[in-house]
Amino acid sequence: MTPRAAAGAQSMQEYAALLASLRALPSSAWSAPTDCTGWTVRDIVAHVVGAAEESARPWVQARHYLPALVRDRNRLLVDKVNDAQLADRRTATPDELMAELEPLAPKATRGRERLPALLRRMPLPTSQGGLPGDTLGYLCDVIYTRDIWMHRVDISRATETPMAESTAEPEVVAQVVRDVARAWTGEPFTLELTGPLPDHAAWRCRRSSSAPGPTSSPSATGRPVSRSRSARTGPATSEPSPTVHSTSVAESR
Repeated sequence: MTPRAAAGAQSMQEYAALLASLRALPSSAWSAPTDCTGWTVRDIVAHVVGAAEESARPWVQARHYLPALVRDRNRLLVDKVNDAQLADRRTATPDELMAELEPLAPKATRGRERLPALLRRMPLPTSQGGLPGDTLGYLCDVIYTRDIWMHRVDISRATETPMAESTAEPEVVAQVVRDVARAWTGEPFTLELTGPLPDHAAWRCRRSSSAPGPTSSPSATGRPVSRSRSARTGPATSEPSPTVHSTSVAESR
């Protein structure tokens, strides 16, 4: 799993890459529809800013989550919280969203890093889309950073612009593949990820309790693999993905 000691730096790298991309967008791009159903580029940024504010300001998190826990129990909690994040920024302009995110990013990262150990060990409910064994610590160290990264992909696709570089991206993709392995129940296989970084990466995915068996060798880039894990549809961005370190996934969790 992504080391806790590295999680804060990776979060900041993803925030910085997101801001770099947003500053380069023309004003017309903010209204472009995205692969997130019903959301424009502006909506995605409002969501990322809202999630950062929740991590930085616990009272805002409580204001969003407590009503969501009791309202419309047929919807996922995260969807109801997303609605609250967007509602808070219904009239915010692109410049205002970027100006809000820049100081919030380090505060949000520190807020997640300060989560007490007892809370970090609390399990996340699988009914909300998590895997067995996911904890609040995993949410803070992995999912928040992955969310920023995946939305950078969404924005890149919607605006047909290249993604800004982030040194965190190889580890983000690596953790996605580890999570694929956690949920994998079929035959072992080797997943080969290709991309612009110089090194080749091959992952052997298997159940940790399974005996060695036949291996298939599909080839894919990291972004399509990550998109499929998050229920995105449509082709991935034409820009190739970074590679990740070669290892046995089942042994790296």
